[in-house]
Amino acid sequence: MRCPQRDSAGVVGAEVLPFIVLVFVGGTLLFAQAWAALDAKIAAVAGVREAARSFVEYGGQRSADATDAAIAAGTQAMSGYWLGGEALVQPVGSTRLRRCERVTFEATQEVPRLALLRGGWSPLTVRARASEIVDPFRHGLSGSAPCAR
Repeated sequence: MRCPQRDSAGVVGAEVLPFIVLVFVGGTLLFAQAWAALDAKIAAVAGVREAARSFVEYGGQRSADATDAAIAAGTQAMSGYWLGGEALVQPVGSTRLRRCERVTFEATQEVPRLALLRGGWSPLTVRARASEIVDPFRHGLSGSAPCAR
C-alpha cells in the first residue's frame, strides 16, 4: 500500500510570518511620518497666508507694527493645528507698508522623525511661502499707487 503524498504548495512557512509583520510595521511607520509631514505643510501654508494677509490689511501706518502683527497672526494660525516641533513665521526681504508693495512671508514647521530606536535623527523641516501686494487704493496710506496706472 502506498502512502499518500502531501502537497505543500500554497502553504506559507513560519519563517515568512515575521517578515510580513516587519513589512506591515514599517509601512505603518512610513505612512505615519508622511501624514505628519503633510499636516505640518498644511499648518505652514495656513500660517504664512494668514501672516501675509494680516500685513496687507493692517490698520495702522507703521511697517514694524504691521510686521509684528503679521508674525503674531501667522504663529497663532499655526498653533491652532496642535503640532509638535518648532513653528516659525518670518518676513522674507523688506516689509514696507506702502501702496503696491509686495511682501513675502515664510513659515517653517519642524516635524519630529518617527524612530523605533533612539537615534540622533534630526527633525524634518517643512517650509511654505506666500506673498501679497498692498492694495493700491487702500485708505490711510500716503503716496501714489504706481501699479494702478
